[in-house]
Amino acid sequence: MTFDGYKNVSRDKVLGFLVTVRNENGTENFTLGSAIDITGMNYDGEYVMRETLQKLTEVKKDYKADVRFVTCDSDGAHRKARRLLSQKLPHIIFLPCSAHQINLVIQDVAKFVPRFKETLRQNDCITTWFRKSSLSQGKLEAVQLEYYSKMYGVKYSANLGLVPFNLKVILDDDEFWLGAKEIAAVLRPLVSAQAKAESGNCTIADIGSAIRDIYCGFSLLKDRDVSWTLVSQLEKRWKSFYPTDVFAVAMFLDPKLKLDMFRRDPKKVHSGVIYTWASDLYRQFFQKDPTSLLTSAIRYTANQGVFDLKYTSQLSNPFDYWTYAEAEHSELAQLAKFLLSACPHAASVERFWKKMNDVHTASRNRLGLNLVSGMCTLKMKFCREDEELSRKRKREKDEKKAKMTGNVSDEPVVVVTVDEETIPVKLDQGGGETDLMELESQMAILDDLFGQDDNDMPSSEELEDDVSLTGKFFTLADLFVVK
Repeated sequence: MTFDGYKNVSRDKVLGFLVTVRNENGTENFTLGSAIDITGMNYDGEYVMRETLQKLTEVKKDYKADVRFVTCDSDGAHRKARRLLSQKLPHIIFLPCSAHQINLVIQDVAKFVPRFKETLRQNDCITTWFRKSSLSQGKLEAVQLEYYSKMYGVKYSANLGLVPFNLKVILDDDEFWLGAKEIAAVLRPLVSAQAKAESGNCTIADIGSAIRDIYCGFSLLKDRDVSWTLVSQLEKRWKSFYPTDVFAVAMFLDPKLKLDMFRRDPKKVHSGVIYTWASDLYRQFFQKDPTSLLTSAIRYTANQGVFDLKYTSQLSNPFDYWTYAEAEHSELAQLAKFLLSACPHAASVERFWKKMNDVHTASRNRLGLNLVSGMCTLKMKFCREDEELSRKRKREKDEKKAKMTGNVSDEPVVVVTVDEETIPVKLDQGGGETDLMELESQMAILDDLFGQDDNDMPSSEELEDDVSLTGKFFTLADLFVVK
């Protein structure tokens, strides 16, 4: 379940809740949505906790379902609510929106990389000039040298030739190109992480892997002062918002990652520590002691039995992987599917707000909240059904084409033989696409980036409280090897 607040065209403050589930391909699907008017309410941690508990009760009562993972914003009220809810409901994971956290890391870059703002301003000058000219984007590279030295007529003769002159100054400035290269090196892992965090099939393991890539990218920067500052800021954010055991175990249970990214340190992080964390999390989330989880984890790490690569290499989707292994290793598979099915971002709520903005415009500002919410829920439902129908038709068309050509490699089911037993396994056909979860990305990210409030970072007292929820913490330097 995810929730977040926004202000509509009438300046009413609205709190929206959405519940998502994973389909058979591991892609998130919207299942229900609701919005409540919280205008004038004292929106603090206790209030958020009460509303969340009420919504969890409604889901269980009306839909006969249990919510196992809750994602919300990162500010003080939501952080306090997560802490209180984690104490009341230890079997549910409460985390901040990972996409928002990565945006805040980008804000740290803008704040602590000296050349960032000036290089960005110069870059904006170049792109704005080309965008406002009538050049075709496809021919931009071929014609930019031709336009580089030309004079352009403008409204006021005093400004004649000013734009090309400014461009010439910037393009001939070595400092600009050095700054651009430095910023590109810093932002490369962040851009990749942002794209990953906004995707419809993003998992906790993917976020952990993205944070590790950002840490490695920051650690390898040539400017050691900037490197140290950015790594320190990232470590603070990691300590404040990311429970080490949850992310480490989720990464371990992703068949693509396992233990490959972790540092082998006998005194700190090693396979035994992660196995112990997995057992503790199983006990915490399922309220019972595991009986065979450690044995399964050892076999999984060593690729033994049903985990042999000659079988599992056919399974590209982690949900198919653990469905295949569940019969023999039920406890480990249950924990893996629980952690990897969690939605680590609030993209579905952002989708909901976009639909509300499309319906509740300034010319329709007398529409009631319940009506707008209901219309948006239906609109999202219809969009999802249309997308599912389109995927079904495409799959049927591909299957028909495969039968006609005799090429059966695209069949959705393969047969795996394990210990003389034949097991049909359904493979991933989703291709990572999703119905409503492809963010309009970046959502005026550069406009809002410098205006984001950094009050989401907790005080030292709050930070210690957050870490003490699990009692298990390692820094990024402890966990990961820099490559």
